[in-house]
Amino acid sequence: MNHSPIVSIIVPCYNSAPYLSACIDSLKNQSLGMDCLQLIFVDDASSDHTLDILRAFESSYPDQVLLLPLSQNQGQGFARNLALTYALGTYVLYVDADDLIAPYALELLLNQASRLCCEMLEFDFVRTLQPWVPFSDACNAVATVYQVKNAASRQVFCTSVPRYGTICNKLYRREFLTEHDVHNAEHLAHEDTLFSQLASFYVKTYAYLPVPCYFYRPNPNSTMLKSKKDDFRQFDRLKVQLQFLEECQKRELFKDHYLAIEAMFLRTYYMDTLLFVLERFETAPIARLQEMQDTVRACFPSWQDNPFLLHRQTALEQLLLSTLEHPFTIETFDSLKNAI
Repeated sequence: MNHSPIVSIIVPCYNSAPYLSACIDSLKNQSLGMDCLQLIFVDDASSDHTLDILRAFESSYPDQVLLLPLSQNQGQGFARNLALTYALGTYVLYVDADDLIAPYALELLLNQASRLCCEMLEFDFVRTLQPWVPFSDACNAVATVYQVKNAASRQVFCTSVPRYGTICNKLYRREFLTEHDVHNAEHLAHEDTLFSQLASFYVKTYAYLPVPCYFYRPNPNSTMLKSKKDDFRQFDRLKVQLQFLEECQKRELFKDHYLAIEAMFLRTYYMDTLLFVLERFETAPIARLQEMQDTVRACFPSWQDNPFLLHRQTALEQLLLSTLEHPFTIETFDSLKNAI
């Protein structure tokens, strides 16, 4: 790498050959120009032609492209964490290998992040390929800025401000991530949930720009969408959230942010997982559901008093939380499944 990039783009790749060329084109055709970029691709021991595509791209742009091939499959969390240790840019953007970004995305986002002096800039994404918003309209969009000034505003931020928990629709200042050891869970699905939660506890200036700059392609072969019904691997979310509690304990975050941690844990560990199970499981995994209930009660016995769980609670959230009051049975599972 013979230059100092403004932004490092991290792309984990695993058997991404059918989509990778389109992703690469969206990166190399950025209006900002390749000279300002560092593109870090991690090939996660792909068995298709992904590595060949990446090697050809690296050879064409040896000063801008860094390829990190892995001999064994490690998962997206490991790949992203590894790539961050090689990042040199002032800012970091994460892009999945089957997705695309708008041709002006980096120019727009870097201008906004620099002007607003924010560590985290969130932007919109779309799930259906469509024409991008005209650049002139994108430039006229007004960003919302949230300043975290004390423990109280931190708890509000953690529980209600970021619109989405995904890692890929945000531009981050690199030093912010490395200084606070913001990282993904490894060897698990839902790995970026930990990343997003940790980032929330340290960001001081956050901004949201209402412009869709990212196309999230619903790839049927991706980790999240290729799963079949009754896929118990999706319970990885529980392990990630237990890691989250361990990190909060290690970082001494409970003292000032107990209510935020409690609310974040119940939403992600319990409500999100339960909703997934109700939507995708045909047979009630009673033992796992009871395990979830027991863990919530053991970790947060007074969760009912948390104002961040009660504030603006939707009917669906109220229904999901109400299941904590009684042990799960097949009958209650089926009834709840029908209700939603």
